[in-house]
Amino acid sequence: MNAFGIHTLDELLAAGIPRGTIGSRCRSGRYRRVLPKIYAVREPTIVALCCAVSRWQPDAVLSHRTAAWLHGWTGEPKQIEATLPRRARVRAPDWIRIHRRDLDDAHIGESWSLPTVSRTQTLVDCAAVMPADEYERLVDAELARSVEPDELRAVCDARPGRWGNKTAVAQLGSAAVRAASEPERLLARALTARRCPLAVNAPVGPYICDFVDEVGRVIVEVDGREFHSAPEVFRSDRRRQNWLVRQGWLVLRYAAYDVLADPDAVAEEIVECVRRRRHARR
Repeated sequence: MNAFGIHTLDELLAAGIPRGTIGSRCRSGRYRRVLPKIYAVREPTIVALCCAVSRWQPDAVLSHRTAAWLHGWTGEPKQIEATLPRRARVRAPDWIRIHRRDLDDAHIGESWSLPTVSRTQTLVDCAAVMPADEYERLVDAELARSVEPDELRAVCDARPGRWGNKTAVAQLGSAAVRAASEPERLLARALTARRCPLAVNAPVGPYICDFVDEVGRVIVEVDGREFHSAPEVFRSDRRRQNWLVRQGWLVLRYAAYDVLADPDAVAEEIVECVRRRRHARR
């Protein structure tokens, strides 16, 4: 039996179930016809519907936001997305979105034992269908843990005019792949947008600092609530800051709340300070 409860009409007939019985079971709700000649023998889950698409169109490869979900990157999609060869001529119901293009075998793999585009191709595809802020978060997360930047660029360079490639390449230049929190990620992107990227989570002596500019000797720290509540953390942080100041570093501190509220304003202040310090030290 199919692990997802999805069967073709031929499979049900081969199992000795007459057409009339299949029809009556559909009318009673025991079976559900999800696609032409494709049946669910129990209430289908999202992954079962993905399986149904693959059984319905054997050339289909699950892609875009559906692939992102199958790879464990996002929540359940509201619509199943799949890629079919350009020659395919099918009409899909509303719960399926078909993308037509020819895929290289190197960009096709498996997830949940279903044909799915590779992680790298998925990250490129999502550039074409996701809102900008959602896609930025996805890029920052997956370039840090599951997709190599060089592979992403190679996929885009191979088909420069393909939908989404231009956006994906642009994100490579502004991605915040080492940020440890959402405020740090937003601030890193805001600094890069101002052509003043700082090293993220970089070592300075015995410490790891949120943002570091070696030329201007500037350190930027984004403080969460724990820096104002836990006594031992507070004392340790004071010792840390005193050591950095004694070594000639300027330490700027911002509350995570303020960074989340207006990362651009915080970035403007940092950039002004960093550039002034760089000029003075020269």
